Amino acid sequence: MDMDDKKTRTPRRVKVALAFSLAINVLVLGAVAGSVFHGGGRDRERASERSGNNAAIGIYGHALDKPDRRAIGQRLREGRNAQGREIRAELGDLARDASALLKQSPFNKEAFAELLLRQQVLIKGRSDAMQDALVEQIASMSTEQRIAYADRIEDLLKHGTRRGKSDQQ
Repeated sequence: MDMDDKKTRTPRRVKVALAFSLAINVLVLGAVAGSVFHGGGRDRERASERSGNNAAIGIYGHALDKPDRRAIGQRLREGRNAQGREIRAELGDLARDASALLKQSPFNKEAFAELLLRQQVLIKGRSDAMQDALVEQIASMSTEQRIAYADRIEDLLKHGTRRGKSDQQ
């Protein structure tokens, strides 16, 4: 039998690595597509507005004036420095655990689902912090500022959340 006639089998670890790589690529593609279909990518001027554009506060973040978005970002930065490192470390540990679970045969669906729930709890804490910062910022507004803010929300509901060059100052 010639070597050409022999069929070589792809090692299991290569198959797992390819499947994992495909999953990551699909996630990235989904994020890019979501960005394109929901307002486009960020330009450099808007890069500092990340906290105001997070899905955790959605349209409420879009309706904020730049100073209010910056104030929320500052609140979040003040509260996350040490905690953020801990959360990132824990998320890294969870990713390593996920990798180990994905390599197991048979696949332990329940353990993987539990791991994803633990990850979701960590991420939800960040979302909750954003919502708390938004509430605090709105509470610090004058009545006139809150009315103008409410008007901007209504305008966004009518015309969409895309911002043009006439972004609120």
